[in-house]
Amino acid sequence: MVIKIHNSSMKRLVTFILAFLISVAFISCAHDVGTDVPRPIRKLISEQKDNCLTSVQKYHYQGKEVYLFESSSCADYPATVYDENGDVICMPSGGLSGAGDGKCPCFYEEATNKEVVWNK
Repeated sequence: MVIKIHNSSMKRLVTFILAFLISVAFISCAHDVGTDVPRPIRKLISEQKDNCLTSVQKYHYQGKEVYLFESSSCADYPATVYDENGDVICMPSGGLSGAGDGKCPCFYEEATNKEVVWNK
């Protein structure tokens, strides 16, 4: 269906409305995580959500807010704990041994205040 618009003001208005609707659609698809979540964590979720990532939880661990990225859909994929800057702290479970990287063997016992940030 083709609609012909002859008035230039009307053309600008229609163009603006279409551009606005398209941008809203892209923004709503790209930001399914709250803006209270640090930008580096939102970026990691965006990069990993179409692969093995199944959930992200925020915890309080060793005096910091950290984010646990978990995958239950890929064999041997390690759970990874990131700080608010997106830097890897440790991998408490998963991997070939199932025990992670050994850098935080008591993470699940010591981490508190679990809050779900994102689920697939």
